[in-house]
Amino acid sequence: MLKVVVIGLGRFGSTVATDLCRRGCEVLAVDRTMRLVEEVLDRVSVAVGFDATDRQNLEAYDVGSMDVAIIAVGTNFEASVLVTMHCKALGVGKIYAKALTPMQAAVLQKVGADHIVRPEEDMGLRLAESLVEQKAVEFVDLPDGYGLRRLKVPAAWDGRSLADLGLLARERLGIIQVVRRPGPDGDREKIPLPHGSIVLYAGDQIDAIGRSEVLDRFA
Repeated sequence: MLKVVVIGLGRFGSTVATDLCRRGCEVLAVDRTMRLVEEVLDRVSVAVGFDATDRQNLEAYDVGSMDVAIIAVGTNFEASVLVTMHCKALGVGKIYAKALTPMQAAVLQKVGADHIVRPEEDMGLRLAESLVEQKAVEFVDLPDGYGLRRLKVPAAWDGRSLADLGLLARERLGIIQVVRRPGPDGDREKIPLPHGSIVLYAGDQIDAIGRSEVLDRFA
């Protein structure tokens, strides 16, 4: 089970925390404002109120053992930086940090964020992409426990064909599309319904369907 800590329970953070819990993740939700903690108390695994800029508080709740940290602190950028630094130092697997501007994004990456989330921008891009490309992901109704997700090709798969990897047989992972790494012109070639002879390379992405816990392992 994927273990996630969400720090900052404003509209964005609380939505992410409750949705992850609904999808089967173990979620620790944190905010210094008890009213926000109480609002998600019944919708996450654990919800606690403390100041996450204090490293001792993070250590007390064993945040370093989490697979993922989502830093969703609102307008207090200094707090976001401190929390990101602490999570990095404590050894959290992956750190996603919310940024409001490109400058904030650059600073957060320098202090340890693996991924930057810009909620309004990301939502706008997803809407535009779905309208233009009519992405199947938006319309597929899957059974509980299954998902359709775009994944980065792991380094261990570099130079290997789909037939050689045997993902469907070994992982019950179906590949819907291969999205090639950007070429010299910056464009990505898309290969729908790829056959077994297609070779994957580091930097490529795949649209894959499978059990959520399998997708989480490759995310």
